[in-house]
Amino acid sequence: MQRFTYEVMDFQGHRIIDSGEARSKDDLLISLQSQGLVLLRWVDEAHSRPSLFKRSTRTLKTRDLLQITKELAYLMKSSLPIDRALAILASSAAEESVRTTAEYLKESLRGGSSLSEAMATRSEDFSNLYVNMVRVGEMGGILPQVMKKLAQFMERTEEIKRFIISSSIYPAILLLVGILSVLVIMGFVIPSFAGIFNDLGQEIPFTTQVLIQVSNFLRAWWWLILTGTALFFTLLWRIANTPFGKNSIDRLLIKTPGFGTLLVDVQVSRFARTLGTLVQSGVPLLKALSIVQDVVENNVVKSAVGSIYHQVKEGKRISTLMKNNGIFPAMAVQMVSLGEETGKIGEMLIVVADDLDNKIQVRIKSLLSLLEPLAILMMGLIIGGVVVSMLSAIFGINEIEF
Repeated sequence: MQRFTYEVMDFQGHRIIDSGEARSKDDLLISLQSQGLVLLRWVDEAHSRPSLFKRSTRTLKTRDLLQITKELAYLMKSSLPIDRALAILASSAAEESVRTTAEYLKESLRGGSSLSEAMATRSEDFSNLYVNMVRVGEMGGILPQVMKKLAQFMERTEEIKRFIISSSIYPAILLLVGILSVLVIMGFVIPSFAGIFNDLGQEIPFTTQVLIQVSNFLRAWWWLILTGTALFFTLLWRIANTPFGKNSIDRLLIKTPGFGTLLVDVQVSRFARTLGTLVQSGVPLLKALSIVQDVVENNVVKSAVGSIYHQVKEGKRISTLMKNNGIFPAMAVQMVSLGEETGKIGEMLIVVADDLDNKIQVRIKSLLSLLEPLAILMMGLIIGGVVVSMLSAIFGINEIEF
């Protein structure tokens, strides 16, 4: 079974972007036609072939989309009509992308489209999750509340991303400086000393000879090393973009000691927060599970979510399926079970996501705090070893008889 993303028009003339599983596009097309839907286009066709230099068609950055969501939520809360709120947003926005998007949505509304339909035509900016939540808000008359939940969801997601990036900056700089230092020593310092040793005709220690040979190899074949490295990562990237390669890499990552558990927690947190936000916004559970499959990135977790989606159709409980799957943490299973019993599964899923996010932050801090001294120690040993090896040869000069 494969998953295809498509844009269809229903019998009321509404444009809908959704996704579904089928053996082929022809099978899915027959299924859509039996539901009275008219296929407009296959959305995945534009993204089917991976490219290293593929240019994004997005016009909105994440922070711009968050700005639109927050301001629309605030303006709608003041009981302003949607088109009026969009007009205010377009006139007050400093970013050109926000202004043009707000103008486009406003004109689409005045042309007879709903807000979700207008957003669905800009699928590169508004995700399937975003569009479906807006559609539910329109149908239930709770669009201001839904936009507020969307803003909260996006803010929390961006907060986690910023934390990971900011926490990784110092170790990355430390590692880069260490590598550059070693390259400078091997490329410039050692060859200078090698010339001196050759002129003196001194017997060079074995470790110093090894360093000189490594230095000569790097200076002579640096272009081959760079080319080979680039080809290796290009090949790895292409393999990772094939179904077999993606599945293999995802399974390997999850089985990695220490890192695998962290990766699963990140994916389960994303699953729980997205599903909880959708359910709280009024999206039917089955529809929410279908949307969440596109949010999870790891294929192992995605397969588990897909299995839950298909078995929930048969009337089984989500908590039971999560427990039987073996991927989801015990705490998450217990909280979802409690949510099913109390009828507050959406709230419990958000609690699960918040708890996992806090654990993820603590674990990342611990790993990075351990990585920093390890990186310093490793670079110190490498550079110190090079210096000691060269000094042993320099001290040997005193033994030369003139």
